[in-house]
Amino acid sequence: MKNGLFKYMVGVILMFSVSVVLADGFDEIVNALKNTNAKEVSKLLNSTVELTINDNEGVYSKQQAEIMIKNFLLNNQPKNIAIQHRGSSGQSAKYAIVNYETAQGKFRVYIFMKDSGSGMLVHEMRFEKE
Repeated sequence: MKNGLFKYMVGVILMFSVSVVLADGFDEIVNALKNTNAKEVSKLLNSTVELTINDNEGVYSKQQAEIMIKNFLLNNQPKNIAIQHRGSSGQSAKYAIVNYETAQGKFRVYIFMKDSGSGMLVHEMRFEKE
């Protein structure tokens, strides 16, 4: 009986650990990019975002960033998207590097998220042609 309870508790802890790792928002962003859905990407943007698309960079409102991302996605339909690397740094910050392949070429997408009190939100996003 004790052995069964122990296995159950280990299983619950493992499931909780996996859900915490997957709850960083990167998978939702990648799925939105695959579906060329800037509206879904914008749901995870902070109220202001440092956005770089090729040589165009600046700090934009959430609404401005959504329009810019939408234009990028419309002009660069994805063929293949995959998270190459994800990690974390101090102060509840997480980042991911995404390979974004299109008919026009390959891009590397850098995403930087921080805990904004109400969850992880994108504070910086860069689309750079390789």
